[in-house]
Amino acid sequence: MLVQSRLRRLRLFVVPLLLGVAAIFSGPVLAGPDVTVFNLSDIGHYGATGGVRGYSVGTTSCNIGDKPLNWCNSATGCPPLATPADHPVISQNMYRLKNGRLDQIGASWLKHGFVSLNNTASGCGNGTCVSPPFGGKQLGIGCTDPYGSSLNGSRPLGRKSEVNSSTGAFPFPPGGGGASSTTWNQRLAVAETDLSAASNPGARYFVEGQYIAPDDAVAGNGLNNASYREVTVNASFTLSMSGATVRERSAIEVWPLIDPTVTLMNVDIAGAPVERFHVARKVTSSGGVWHYEYAVHNLNSNRAADEFRVEFANPATITGVGFHDVDAHSNEPYDTADWVSSVSATGVQWAAPPFPTSPQNANALRWSTTYNFWFDSTLPPAQISSHVLGLFVDGAPAQVDFALSTGDLFQNGYE
Repeated sequence: MLVQSRLRRLRLFVVPLLLGVAAIFSGPVLAGPDVTVFNLSDIGHYGATGGVRGYSVGTTSCNIGDKPLNWCNSATGCPPLATPADHPVISQNMYRLKNGRLDQIGASWLKHGFVSLNNTASGCGNGTCVSPPFGGKQLGIGCTDPYGSSLNGSRPLGRKSEVNSSTGAFPFPPGGGGASSTTWNQRLAVAETDLSAASNPGARYFVEGQYIAPDDAVAGNGLNNASYREVTVNASFTLSMSGATVRERSAIEVWPLIDPTVTLMNVDIAGAPVERFHVARKVTSSGGVWHYEYAVHNLNSNRAADEFRVEFANPATITGVGFHDVDAHSNEPYDTADWVSSVSATGVQWAAPPFPTSPQNANALRWSTTYNFWFDSTLPPAQISSHVLGLFVDGAPAQVDFALSTGDLFQNGYE
């Protein structure tokens, strides 16, 4: 069932992310299996159909946990109690930073893991791969496994709609049914207009890979499974890697690294496992008007979100309201209608339109996805009393309400 009311609020602990400028992040060893994206290795390019380009991103995984991670996709040779659905799925995304806005411009379907090579690589764990008891049906402690771009772009891929991103559960075999008539179907699909140098002067681009795995999620290790890397776009729309992979960080986390006036925070839904959103904000002012740019990223929340509100303590004149999303494609069942905005005397709200023919497939902000919201206001950030994310899937809380610290955060750059 969908959330039908917004009657309850939960004030969440908002965790500030004070990010340095290190090229590569390495987190602590966590208990249980813990799959991370160790490297974004290469880019596959499949050409264009109808002004849309198809890409794929190579991902090398690393198990930084203290137990092997299941990598089983068959009924034989698996660890006890494991099923063919006990393996990771891999998503691939693309982002653009342009004119003070970081937005997602491309998303792929999912590559289902099917065997692990258990390689050794410096920087994964202590640099020693501990061979797992069940060979390629597991990713051993300190072991890596390369899935090149050709593998991650090999169709058929799996639907994101089949995966519970918080628990890692999904049906197996995947349901299939993905469109494949174009070069970009199921793959990382990006419009040429979002990439051309003429239309995007000065823009910077980033690709992101993320793993979801059942035993990783159950162990509570699902918050470090995304990594990003910068790419450059040449005249023929080929992408080239630039710099190092930034490990265990989502692409949205590059924004405050590049622009220190951006505030970025974690907004968590408590539970086991924790479900996380990232909320980033940039505020600029000119002539007594403040321009607000928000990016909201759903890292792993299966509850998803279908509403975002910004509320001021006093009446404000609000204009220039805008919204940007990245559309589902290739027969993914989700609606692609833009969220609808509404302005009141003291705030602004965006909400996903109802999808009467299939309510569960309305255009919610789902996992591994970022939506953008912006507006102008006659009031500064110190006058904002609350931010609200309405949760799409029924449950408690029905919405999350988080307040930022007072002050002009566009000057402070952090809180």
